[in-house]
Amino acid sequence: MRKLLLASLLAASLLIPQLSLAVGEAASSYGLKATGDAASLATTSTENNDVTAFVGKYIIKPILGLVGLAFFILMIYGGVMWMVAGGNENIVKKAQSILVSALIGAVIVVAAYALTNAILNAITVGSVSGTP
Repeated sequence: MRKLLLASLLAASLLIPQLSLAVGEAASSYGLKATGDAASLATTSTENNDVTAFVGKYIIKPILGLVGLAFFILMIYGGVMWMVAGGNENIVKKAQSILVSALIGAVIVVAAYALTNAILNAITVGSVSGTP
């Protein structure tokens, strides 16, 4: 049962982003591009097509999404384990350990991403504040 639930959650997490890619067709069929042009809004992507943009969009964001999903599942699992412990101290301590470990892991991943992003911005732009 657990394997089936885990497999379905993984499949859903991989398929749900594909549903949001229908925006391009919706923009053309509902006249959103014409409305944007009439309002003098930029209707084309201004995103750089370099390696860092590709890696950020197609590798880092999905990995961060999976890390967030793992954090969410571990928090739910630890919380449920704590609730059903029935006063058993060993189970409560194990649940607390799972919750603390999940939180520490999430903080480490977010801090590593923020540090890496700041360093890459400093290298590519020329300064940490974003002004050359």
